[in-house]
Amino acid sequence: MARSGPLYTLGAVAALAAILLTVDLRISSAPSNAASPATTASPVGTASPVGTPSPSTSPAQVASAPQHALFAGRSSGDEFTVAIAINGRKAAADLNAGLPSQASLTGSVSGGQVKLTGGNGVGLTGAVSAAAVFGTITAFGRAFPFSAEPAVVQAVYAGRSSGNEVTLAVDTEGNKAVAYVCNGKNIEAWLQGSVSGNQVTLTGKKGATLTGTLSGLDLFGTVTPRTGQTFPFAAALSPHPAGVYQARIEVNGLATRIGWAVLPDGTQIGVAVEGTAELPAPPLDLSDNGFSIDGASFTAAPVAGQDVVVSP
Repeated sequence: MARSGPLYTLGAVAALAAILLTVDLRISSAPSNAASPATTASPVGTASPVGTPSPSTSPAQVASAPQHALFAGRSSGDEFTVAIAINGRKAAADLNAGLPSQASLTGSVSGGQVKLTGGNGVGLTGAVSAAAVFGTITAFGRAFPFSAEPAVVQAVYAGRSSGNEVTLAVDTEGNKAVAYVCNGKNIEAWLQGSVSGNQVTLTGKKGATLTGTLSGLDLFGTVTPRTGQTFPFAAALSPHPAGVYQARIEVNGLATRIGWAVLPDGTQIGVAVEGTAELPAPPLDLSDNGFSIDGASFTAAPVAGQDVVVSP
């Protein structure tokens, strides 16, 4: 699967999203151990090294910052790894120079410029565009040039419709997303589509649609499993085992597709489509994704945001 940049999983996304939420509360302090020197860099997520910032880059040459983006990179001498999240005019960053030298910074974006501060004099300034962030980290009484590139964000949002009619799980990966929606009996829909800024737009068969808005740690919107059935929903950013799972098997000579929407507490709601019949899905063992039907054992697979779940 091709990716456009470093992959950031749920833990990093949740941490940075939480930092962004605190901006509204005017909380901008970093851990008191942020200024302890360290000689070795400890990777943040799976960020890959990027090149040394170009000395010719200036604020005037950088376009306005994107409304929503995540960047990952390193200082030019490998002293720090950095993850920067941008949400409108707010921004946050995690710096890591090896334990215990970690710091969280918050601040603002104005035009193509980002300025972040933390405790103990730690700061970050840079020029940001959709393509990259170039700038300087200030720490330990020194200045460290850095660069960061767009990162692919992978996260799961799981929840229910407001009237508890359906359960759903949405897996986002970069600018792609998939979702599974069902009531565990006779309503289900597979959807796929895009993430643009903070907007999620998915479609499926039989008139199925999902539109939502990412807001902090949550996804709010409306879902239509099939024409004539539309429900408002709320889903929260959720850790494993939450997610979308599926299995394609043969049961009693019939092609069978089973889907599960799993919530973070392990609650699972699913539907098995056996031929044309819709039935409750069998229990899924989340320790190994195994399940059984009529004494036969099978294994389900987690579904990622860039997977194809709706056939042409």
